[in-house]
Amino acid sequence: MSNPRLTASHRKPTPTQRAATTVVEVLRTIGRLLRRDLLATFLLAAAIALTITFFSLLGSLSPQAEGQQVSLSNVISLARADRARSAQLLDRDHQVVVTTDTGQRVYADYPSSDTATQDLLLRLHRAGAQVSVDPQSGKPARTIVVQFLLPILLLVTLFAFFTRQTGDGSGGIASFSSFRGRGKKKGKGKAPITFDSVAGAPEALVELREIKDFLDDPSKYLTAGAAAPKGVLLVGPPGTGKTLLARATAGEAEASFFSASGAEFVESLVGVGAARIRDLFAKARKAAPAIIFIDELDAAGRKRGAGVGQGNDEREQTLNQLLVEMDGFGGDAGVVVMGATNRPDILDPALLRPGRFDRQVVVDVPDVHGRLEILSLHARGRAFSPDVDLHEIAKLCPGFSGAELANLVNEAALLTVRDGRGEIDQATLEEAIDRVVAGPAKKHVLSEDERWTIAVHEASHAIVTRATGQTISAQKLSIVARGRQLGTAAHMLTDRDAVMHGRSDLERQLAAIMAGTAGEIIEFGEESTGVSDDLHAATKLARSMVTSFGMSRGLGHVTIGEPGGEVFLGNALQDLGSTGPETLNLIDREVERLVGDAEARATIVLRSNWDHVRETARSLLELETLSGVALDAMLAGVSPMPLDEIALPSRDPDQDPRPSRDQR
Repeated sequence: MSNPRLTASHRKPTPTQRAATTVVEVLRTIGRLLRRDLLATFLLAAAIALTITFFSLLGSLSPQAEGQQVSLSNVISLARADRARSAQLLDRDHQVVVTTDTGQRVYADYPSSDTATQDLLLRLHRAGAQVSVDPQSGKPARTIVVQFLLPILLLVTLFAFFTRQTGDGSGGIASFSSFRGRGKKKGKGKAPITFDSVAGAPEALVELREIKDFLDDPSKYLTAGAAAPKGVLLVGPPGTGKTLLARATAGEAEASFFSASGAEFVESLVGVGAARIRDLFAKARKAAPAIIFIDELDAAGRKRGAGVGQGNDEREQTLNQLLVEMDGFGGDAGVVVMGATNRPDILDPALLRPGRFDRQVVVDVPDVHGRLEILSLHARGRAFSPDVDLHEIAKLCPGFSGAELANLVNEAALLTVRDGRGEIDQATLEEAIDRVVAGPAKKHVLSEDERWTIAVHEASHAIVTRATGQTISAQKLSIVARGRQLGTAAHMLTDRDAVMHGRSDLERQLAAIMAGTAGEIIEFGEESTGVSDDLHAATKLARSMVTSFGMSRGLGHVTIGEPGGEVFLGNALQDLGSTGPETLNLIDREVERLVGDAEARATIVLRSNWDHVRETARSLLELETLSGVALDAMLAGVSPMPLDEIALPSRDPDQDPRPSRDQR
């Protein structure tokens, strides 16, 4: 039998108890705020006094006649019967108070018109009653106070109180335009992040150590006649650790760290963003040595005059103030501005000139050695089985950023806990890679025809990749559906660790991408909807070759539009408008030619190695995944066919580039 006391202690609180708890917490919070700020205490006390005064005066304005309320006809009847001994008219309340011959007091409301008042006075006078009038002269003044003065004073007092609490007691009403971002003083908070907490970015660390040395001891730079950089711009893709590097620099130098987002300075109210910039730099100068870090700098530092609407908007005012502030302190001020962005191409040129952001530090995705360092860093404090090879894992995830690698290790830890194990093994880490790239595996059952189609598609990717001699970082084939992908051969299509690619490299990559489509056409006589992602990737790569890399024989060594095909509204509209329709048509024809040639090359390679395609596809049907040594053994007999040795069949430009059924 359960203990009734224990059972009662675990009951859910009633609504009354929850309300009482909420009130107590609110009172405690207000008490803490009041103990910290005497002016806030005065404002709150004044608001309470004004509220009490308001309701007191409001009650005095209502009619307060004594006695029993009756109708006006009853009062007239008393006067006709000579029973009214005395009568008093309350002028503002429009009430008449009558004392009868028996001493009873009654009152009634009468109309506010002069005619009705004179008629009532005449009747009472004829009845012999003693009539008096109370003008109630104090009520007009109280009415003005209650209706106008007290509400205004109460609203102003409450607004000042709550604004002061929002501004943390330091800015009053003007705190709306003050900087309210995150600022951490030296020696406060948790253990500081240092350069030991950063891995996979050795070049960036070398550049940032100078900032740390300058904040530690600026005198040695002044002695040598060297001026330390005023600003450092961290440029790189998302998730590469730009914010972490800024915090590590502040931690190494033991400097105050002020962190803000570029969007915090862009407001709809004119002048607020510029005021916050001024306040931020003023606080940083007082806390020097200090680092001001502005994340997503492109939100406030976008090129001026590039918008479609008006040019002189709030964003430009904020940028102008930032430019002035960065020029407003010398090299010995002990303040360094650090910014982070993944779109340096849209920043205003005045922001990037020497004297403002003097140095640009590129924080790119790590190579295989950097990925190994990052994985080793995130492996600290986690239990791994002896068979784990982090170097092999680093080779299996080319192009991963630091954030993706951290997510990889975390996903592996979650899978380990889900399976009820205590150590992370190699297979779990490989499964975590697939989950990060494409999502969790789908459990729905595919038909045998669908599985065979996917197997032929993925095997065709592998055969063309091996036959054309494409350099790849890792090899893995799978027909397990993940996310929107029905199969996976992405690790085989390119070497994402490579920095530069030649025309032949991109043509081999195009052929490998189009191999899935070519394989389906050879085997089934038509393509399926599963080629959609391949066609999108091939079209994007071919268009970049034509418009960005100058690898088109028809267009020549020119570029069209923004780098990478990204359009910056306002700036790029002029560039696109200056491109004639004939050039745009030529671009489309060149993209179609490159994709068509890639499919034709892939078809020739696959027809020469079709036995290996079928054998690899059958193995995929049986095992679902091939990688490492098993995949190398499967592809060992593939005949090498360099692209320059593949003769493309001549065709009419208007003809379908795919081979006919007889050619298949």
